[in-house]
Amino acid sequence: MSTQTSTVGWEGRRVVYAIYAGVVGIAALMGFVIGLIQPENLDPELFGVIQLPPTPVGMVVFGVVYVGLGVGILLLAVAVVADRFDDAAK
Repeated sequence: MSTQTSTVGWEGRRVVYAIYAGVVGIAALMGFVIGLIQPENLDPELFGVIQLPPTPVGMVVFGVVYVGLGVGILLLAVAVVADRFDDAAK
């Protein structure tokens, strides 16, 4: 008799991806709020090259790109290391 493991629920990478999406969503929300408030001297630039308008949409783009890239690169590095150590343990 064989036993099957259920993949229903929140496990492993799904949880990490959900947290990542949540963090990027929070960055988008905060960018929107900051864009609505429009503090003085707000001049968002992507990578010091692309000028964005200090509007809610511009701030959302700014926050999502920076947080998405920053956390995404770290997430990718952790995934690569985890895959290597997982294979070594087997």
